[in-house]
Amino acid sequence: MRPPRALYPKGFKIGNSLGRPNMRELQRQVLRDALTLLTENTRPGDYVTREYPDYGEQYEPPRVKK
Repeated sequence: MRPPRALYPKGFKIGNSLGRPNMRELQRQVLRDALTLLTENTRPGDYVTREYPDYGEQYEPPRVKK
């Protein structure tokens, strides 16, 4: 069985389905885009690919103290 509709955020790593940790605005945007698919004229089973430039390499992960 295929999902009714799916958003594929291009370039996101496994485990970062909404974006990297602490990137709240990006996470909100991905979630909004996914929910918008419910109102768009997409067919069940369609995959929609979107790019999010904010996810790019400029992200500095939080430092862990040892």
